[in-house]
Amino acid sequence: MDTLRNIVKRTYAGMCAVEAALSAVCLITTVVVIFSLAVFRSFDIPIHWALDTALLVFTWGVFLGADVAFREDKLVNVDFVYTRLPGKLQTVVSLFLYLLMAVFLIALLYHGIDLSISTKHRSFQGIPHLSFTWVTISMPICSFLMLISLSIKVYRTLVTRS
Repeated sequence: MDTLRNIVKRTYAGMCAVEAALSAVCLITTVVVIFSLAVFRSFDIPIHWALDTALLVFTWGVFLGADVAFREDKLVNVDFVYTRLPGKLQTVVSLFLYLLMAVFLIALLYHGIDLSISTKHRSFQGIPHLSFTWVTISMPICSFLMLISLSIKVYRTLVTRS
């Protein structure tokens, strides 16, 4: 049983590292593509695929980065009142907020799948052979990844504070 647990932990740690790296690469690629587009445009050399590529990698970078930030507790929060609550009440508030987040992420997952299916036949203007689904599928995939992170946070909250 411990070996299975270790395998799962190592797999998850590897997945987290890949996700963080992909997020960084996507955001850096967005900056490079947009900067290149601006430079080439100043010389009257249009790059027709640049905006579409920037949109694609930016969307993935943002959604992947949201999960990385959530997992590492780097999201903006206001805990002025929360830190003054007694320990048990902090646990209840945390679990309630996690429940709200789960509902929201499940809605994103559901509607993201629907949106991805509906954009199957839509293509980019600058990249006509690439379906717009590659952009919209980032929402349900990353919502699922955030649900995994959320489940781990709920488990840790229940184990450490009970």
